[in-house]
Amino acid sequence: MAKTSAGKIAGKLSEAVIGLVAKQPEELFFQLPDTARPRRRARACGCRPQQWPQCFMVRLSGRCNLACTYCFDAANCAPRQDLDLPAARQIANYILWVPGLKPLISFLGGEPLVNWKSGRFLIETLRREGRARGKDPYFNIITNGTLVTPRLAPELVADDITVQISMDGSQRGHDRHRRYPGGAGSHQAALRGLQVLRAASPKAKVDAQVVLTPGNTNLTGIAESLMAAGFRRIKFLHLTDSEGRGSDWSAADVRRLAREHEKFYGYYLQSAINGHPEVDMGFARLVASQPEGPDGLCACGSREIYIDARGDIYPCPKLYGQAAVPPLGNCATLDPAAPLRILRPAQPPDPECAQCWAYEWCGGGCSFQCQKCALMPSGRTGVTQKLWCNLMRAQFARAAITHRLLRQSHPKCLKSIQALFSDEVA
Repeated sequence: MAKTSAGKIAGKLSEAVIGLVAKQPEELFFQLPDTARPRRRARACGCRPQQWPQCFMVRLSGRCNLACTYCFDAANCAPRQDLDLPAARQIANYILWVPGLKPLISFLGGEPLVNWKSGRFLIETLRREGRARGKDPYFNIITNGTLVTPRLAPELVADDITVQISMDGSQRGHDRHRRYPGGAGSHQAALRGLQVLRAASPKAKVDAQVVLTPGNTNLTGIAESLMAAGFRRIKFLHLTDSEGRGSDWSAADVRRLAREHEKFYGYYLQSAINGHPEVDMGFARLVASQPEGPDGLCACGSREIYIDARGDIYPCPKLYGQAAVPPLGNCATLDPAAPLRILRPAQPPDPECAQCWAYEWCGGGCSFQCQKCALMPSGRTGVTQKLWCNLMRAQFARAAITHRLLRQSHPKCLKSIQALFSDEVA
């Protein structure tokens, strides 16, 4: 970890204070006066079920040129077909008629660039017809980066497109799981994709999505290498238990990850004060959500929906292909003027959740962060699940304290963090 000294951090944030927030966040959180802690709010499990989505995650293809060992999409036996143009037209119609002026359309797969003709069709259609109706669509492409070419790059670096490349840090950490079918690593090809996009436009919005796995949890080292490579923003995810072949988290792994988060906190804070809070968009979002805290981790239905290559709608990519989770309907037949109804438990999923102070902010969890899922019961029990909850509570507490500290000593820094989410499609 880069050394963080009191001399480098201006104002009232000493190295001792930063160390306490890193190592004892919950203890410090409960020492705050009641007036400084967010008030309790009654909330049903997960997100509110009757809202119109803002983000439409569209599966362009189930095919992929890589064979990543931890791919949950490959493990859930989902269909591999491509999205064809007639189905894309139905999806575009649905998105155009759902209430909301700033829809975010996120393309994913498989690998979306293996079927880019349908992605191009949706972008052109939604731009033309959306803006004619007063809508301002924005697009996000989640790709492994290996298929980006000089010919394709110019259309991917437009002002209304963000390219999010899956990159797990160093070559060693990345190639451990992200490989071609023959076993060769994909790190160099993904890095070339980034470089091609940067060559097409220095202002290209290219972000990194990092999947943390046991043995690859050095958050500071990963962040430093990715920012040095030229990525704009970083989003950390965790490989969810039981989805990676032979890569499940043990209790020792989760404890090690928690220690890495402790180490990373000082690096994040220094980066934010220096004007780069985007080195961890997940933690930045938690800080920006204060003083009330996040409105649940799960975005199913209320902020996001997943649309497959047939136009069927699911609450989440993780739930697609699960036999116990039927589609909510199809874009061709659902009424876009009616909010989606996603049935959720009315109560916390278990007694521990009911007694947990962070349930107000967690809302029952999110499987993308190795938490519980209100719509798909987790098979994870015992000490490992408790450790994941401990890690999330620590992050919530750090975010609440960080918001308070920055408001007092670095208000401009706090405003820069909040600005990252003032317009969700920026």
